[in-house]
Amino acid sequence: MFYSFKKINIESPFPTTQFGHLSQTRELFDYKDHLFARVIGFKDDQNWLIHVSVDVLAIDREFRLQLQNTVRNKLNNQNINLITSATHTHYANSVKNQKYVEYLMKILVEGIVSMHYQDVGKVTCTYTNMHTNAVGKSRISGYESDLEYLNLITFYKNENIPFLRIVINNCHPTILHADVPYFSAEYPGYVLKLMEQEDDNCDNSFIMGASGDISSRFIRNGQAYEHMVELAEKLFEEIKVLATKDCPKHPLKLEYNEVEVDLDHEFNPIDLSNIRADLTDRELETIRHGQIMREKLEQTNSVIKKANLASWDLGAVKIIFFPNEIFSAYMSPLDLSKTMLVSYSNGYGPYVLPIDFPYLTYEMFTDTLTVQTKEKLMEIIKTI
Repeated sequence: MFYSFKKINIESPFPTTQFGHLSQTRELFDYKDHLFARVIGFKDDQNWLIHVSVDVLAIDREFRLQLQNTVRNKLNNQNINLITSATHTHYANSVKNQKYVEYLMKILVEGIVSMHYQDVGKVTCTYTNMHTNAVGKSRISGYESDLEYLNLITFYKNENIPFLRIVINNCHPTILHADVPYFSAEYPGYVLKLMEQEDDNCDNSFIMGASGDISSRFIRNGQAYEHMVELAEKLFEEIKVLATKDCPKHPLKLEYNEVEVDLDHEFNPIDLSNIRADLTDRELETIRHGQIMREKLEQTNSVIKKANLASWDLGAVKIIFFPNEIFSAYMSPLDLSKTMLVSYSNGYGPYVLPIDFPYLTYEMFTDTLTVQTKEKLMEIIKTI
């Protein structure tokens, strides 16, 4: 088995706006944290798999396919499978800025193509998880979830030497206030920084889980930078607990599958008469934002017509990459000791609520997928 890892600084060399909140309209050039792409590469005599985790809100399907095709051509290997994840930070450079997107493509291609692989011999991996509300829980008043999970995948060479850890957690990185005047990698970036300080001989990456309904809204003590650090440190302590667990080691596998799916949409009217009296001011504000987003979608019909779902079976666990911001309820049919569902495989697309979801929320306004499409997606999640 051959392995390579690279951190690529993806901060824009020119001012851009942030992306993720409607109020983020100022161009900024102040970075509270560095923004990175963390690239993992594994290859053997048959397979070559590359995973790219980026500190941005969204990497769309077309960007990811272009990145994969360009890397394949540069490395003269059409069998490379490249999958992207976004850590979903609302405080990174805006991928609505075409100049930045072109810059991002350029530095990712250059960085990935120049990676040097080392022979790590026989590789094994372990997987463990725990329920946690360290950084978040359901952000919808009256609706609870018991599917907030912290997951840790550890890779070993020579049977017992850890050289790579992947953290998967499903909570929106929106601890910070929407109007902070700087760019930030938010809690995923801060957790990774703490992990690097703890063990600089081990590489680390982060994947966002099924976080459509999970955030820090009812957990955080405030929305200043120190409040983000406080919750990140709590999650880091739980990661250290998971890292000490004695888990069975499985030979690393590079089994990769991908399915392209047509997405059908319908603009069903939303009944605004049933807004509950117990909603917070922030929830009411996001519902107003949802109405704006729905109007834009209806006027432009700018819905996404295709999605790519993928899975990577590592041996210890199978990771299912789902491109939309999916609710945690879609984890329910899965055996979470063997399978992990992540959203933001490409970091874009509408929320995917459970079928017949009864609560009026912001997420409902952008979820225009038909019931039949959701049923199709659920079947793929269970079988891919």
